Amino acid sequence: MSNIKKINRGDYDQVLKLGEYAFNYTLSDQDRTDRHMLMGNQLILGSYTDGELASKLHVLPMELFLGSKVLSFGGIAGVATWPEHRRKGHVQQLMRKALEEMKSKSLPISMLHPFSISFYRRYGFELTQYVHKYQFKPLDLSVKKVDGYTQRVNYCKYKDILQTLYEKSASSYSLMMKREEWWWEKKVLSKGDQIVIYFDSFNVPQGYLISNIVDETLKVEEFIFNNGDACYGLLEWIRNHDSMTTEVELVVQPRDQIAFYFDNPKITFKKEAYFMTRIVDFQTLISVYPFFRSNDKLLMAIHLSDHVAEWNNGSWTIELNNNSVSKVRNNVQKKCDIAVTTDVQTLASLLFGSEPIDRLIALGSLVVEGDIELLKQVIQPLEPALLDFF
Repeated sequence: MSNIKKINRGDYDQVLKLGEYAFNYTLSDQDRTDRHMLMGNQLILGSYTDGELASKLHVLPMELFLGSKVLSFGGIAGVATWPEHRRKGHVQQLMRKALEEMKSKSLPISMLHPFSISFYRRYGFELTQYVHKYQFKPLDLSVKKVDGYTQRVNYCKYKDILQTLYEKSASSYSLMMKREEWWWEKKVLSKGDQIVIYFDSFNVPQGYLISNIVDETLKVEEFIFNNGDACYGLLEWIRNHDSMTTEVELVVQPRDQIAFYFDNPKITFKKEAYFMTRIVDFQTLISVYPFFRSNDKLLMAIHLSDHVAEWNNGSWTIELNNNSVSKVRNNVQKKCDIAVTTDVQTLASLLFGSEPIDRLIALGSLVVEGDIELLKQVIQPLEPALLDFF
């Protein structure tokens, strides 16, 4: 017989031991100390059998951007089970408890990096973010004169500039993480990373990149630019590695498909599934959802099914006015301007812009009663993106 409980500091070493085994790594003493500090800010749930830890799950309370709006969310990480306890329902119980805890803590959204997309779809998560990556040789890049300059910098001295540049980019998408200083230091930057900032002719920072060289490959994990000169200036810095590296791997944001501007655009492009998102508490989320566009009063019905988080089930009436939600009720009025019927996974795709409305309808995931063009006008989410990992 198993039971779920919140793990306290005295059981942290048991959690770390399971993590080391499940994910095949060994922590140093310093790593262990650092993990203990980070775990103090997490909700860690354990499933126990006969008093022994069988499975565990971490919930990380953090914040993300929905455009310029910042919203709290729960990041799920470190899900692991001892082999002798696998396929006995431990993770299912942990996921249900985690959803209940996130709802009680006003975390209306959850995200995770899946080992299996189909596995987490069982629990209401849906794929929303991808990694967009170019692979090319340094000399595939164009040479273009710019008035500004690039400078390698130290994070501690330039952290405010980096934060400003990052947040400007993050707020132009949905589901991008809001970073705190400790996150930059512990989770973003690694030993050997080079941080390069592009400054324009007025010494105003307009972009940055973070890179590292691994086995003669220049890996650029973040590439942020405000304008064309910043893009070309940072690309020139990459190109100047032609005598040092044989290949470049460049991670770009979804809207920054810039290969057309290379000397040789015939290069490799990869789009890899990355993170999944779940609506934990529909009522809370929809009340603050920032991507509605309706100046006039409009009634929308959402018939929603959620087989795991039953509090989301129902026929919801959303009253819109002046581009925001004025009322949310779990009952449908007789006359709504538009109505949709869907499940919680598809709704995440719709609200966070990971799939277009036409495709959701064509493939049978979304049923719309009323004017489909009106629905497209009313829900206009920014494209989702994510540079972080947890």
